[in-house]
Formats: sequence, structure tokens, C-alpha cells
Amino acid sequence: MRERTIKNHVLFFFVLLIVFALCGCAEEIVDYPARTMPDGILKDEIQLSRGKALFMAKCASCHGKPGEGRSGRAAFFEPPAPDFTDAHYQRMDPAYLYWRIEVGKSIEPFRSQGSVMPAWGMHLTEQQLWQIVAYLQVRAH
Repeated sequence: MRERTIKNHVLFFFVLLIVFALCGCAEEIVDYPARTMPDGILKDEIQLSRGKALFMAKCASCHGKPGEGRSGRAAFFEPPAPDFTDAHYQRMDPAYLYWRIEVGKSIEPFRSQGSVMPAWGMHLTEQQLWQIVAYLQVRAH
């Protein structure tokens, strides 16, 4: 009887250990402000052109030029700079993209993960941030 109790305790301990290990492997979910992308911006060629120009001036050195995917420089970052040609970015919540561009590495968990992404919220207007987001979503394929 005592041996069975010890086995049950050991089994419980290992199950608990596995649960904690799996929790540590889970991707961290972050809260970000709800925002609404301006109507029609994804089809507005002028807005998309401005978004592309901003991307080329502010983002392409790390995230790559159109048709290039991630720049060669991105491989040296840990975590690596995202490749915005990935179709995943077409489906991503625009509010999340806006927020990440706005705050960059300035908040957790990104700061402790070693992100080098600058926070553009103090340097770009709300309209400019949305232009970049729209360009990113159209650029992905």
C-alpha cells in the first residue's frame, strides 16, 4: 500500500512537471490596443504608394526591399526581423501590426527577447503608421 502511494506521488510529480514544461513552451500572447484601419486604405493606390515609400525609408534596411523578403542584415538579429512577404502578414490583425510598429522593442516581451525594432510612434503620424500597415498587408503574398 505504501509503495503504491509513493508511485502515485511520483506519477503526480512528473505529470505536474510536464504541465509546467508545456506552459513554458507556449507562445506568449500579448495584449495590444484595438484599432480600426481606415476604410479603403488597402485599395487606395496613393496611400499604398506612401506606405511603400515610408517602408523603403524606415524599414527596408532590416525587413528587405520589395521582392527581396528579409534583408541579409536580418539574419544577424535575434529574434530575426520578420519577412513581410510571407502570406501570414495578409491575415494578421492590422491593429497588431500598427501597435508593433508604434512601440517596437520598447515593451515586454519584445525588449527581453532582444528585439532591435525601433518604436516609430513618436516619429510617424497615425496616418503614416496605417500607410505602412496597409503596404505590408498588400505586399505579403
